[in-house]
Amino acid sequence: METQASMTQKLIAKAQEDPKFRQSLLDNPRLALKEGMDIDVPSDFNLFVHEESSHTAHLVLPASSELADEQLQQAAGGMAMICPGNWLS
Repeated sequence: METQASMTQKLIAKAQEDPKFRQSLLDNPRLALKEGMDIDVPSDFNLFVHEESSHTAHLVLPASSELADEQLQQAAGGMAMICPGNWLS
């Protein structure tokens, strides 16, 4: 089974190589994944795609600590922060 990190890297690579796929991910991620990668995203799963810029950073917090240990292990990675430039300094 592929990890979330490796799938994310594949999606980023495809979006960098294919401007139409990139725009489709931004406009309708569920449809883009189905048509571009043959990935079905369950209808009860929320999916958001954001585009970084030199003036924007996205902070992703882990789920609340009320998750079961097994769920926390599956989410392994905790907090992910992708920062363009040096906005933290």
